[in-house]
Amino acid sequence: MVSNQKFANDLVISISTIFILSTTILSISTNNWNVEYENSIINRTGLFQQCSNTFCCDTKELDRSITLLVLFSIIFLTISTLSSCFLMAIIIDYKNQCYILVPLTLFSAGILMTLTLIQILDQIYLNGYSAFIFFIDTILAYILGAISLLHANMFYF
Repeated sequence: MVSNQKFANDLVISISTIFILSTTILSISTNNWNVEYENSIINRTGLFQQCSNTFCCDTKELDRSITLLVLFSIIFLTISTLSSCFLMAIIIDYKNQCYILVPLTLFSAGILMTLTLIQILDQIYLNGYSAFIFFIDTILAYILGAISLLHANMFYF
């Protein structure tokens, strides 16, 4: 009975990480992020604020640090998704310390997503649906990290 419950919890965590990863990728790839400075709302699109008209924009991108933070948060979310799915499929009946990778990468992704939000609050209005989804995914990454840490304490350690 314990292995069935552990497998069911692993499945819920894996599906949740897949959901967070997919909605985060969708939120950063859409162009509903509004720029606040230099009257460039019309000329810039997306979270990375690529310039759509090269004659009107003096800088090509909004900021390299935002791009790197989002890239590393996607990498951490991908690692947590793959490791949760892999550990769910491989480890069923015995305890393993490798499951700590799932909550660690989820918390790391949440921290990087929070740093991204802090970096962009000065330059971008958080009034688009993409910004709200990214903010919700940040909170969900923390919550799922806590749930997976609790799950790891119950079944894997």
